[in-house]
Amino acid sequence: MEDLVIEEEGTSSALKITLGDFLIFINWMNQTEKALERGETLPPMPELDSGKVKGWIQLVQRLEDRFRRSEEKKLALEANVIAQEAQLGQLLAHLHANIASLYENLGQAEKAQEVRRRAEALHCS
Repeated sequence: MEDLVIEEEGTSSALKITLGDFLIFINWMNQTEKALERGETLPPMPELDSGKVKGWIQLVQRLEDRFRRSEEKKLALEANVIAQEAQLGQLLAHLHANIASLYENLGQAEKAQEVRRRAEALHCS
């Protein structure tokens, strides 16, 4: 079975693919699918003679690496947005407290109470 060779017309010997290499690639892809389903790392590159099949495996590895890095960036950005939202909420609470305090210092207790009610309504929603 190892003797069967697939070769494109007019190509160099680097593009020869043996049936054995192709079967190894298919087996590697099956292992890769299972690893991805379980959230594990890809299996290591198998021993192959075909440069073309090695290129296929390297392409899959690069795509998986790029996807993993983009997922990590996405999670970091989401965490950053959550932190920014929390900080914004704290700043708004301080702003409302300062405005209410200002109204109290100006002798406008009713306006101060109104600001506090509105601030509380904003924080509850």
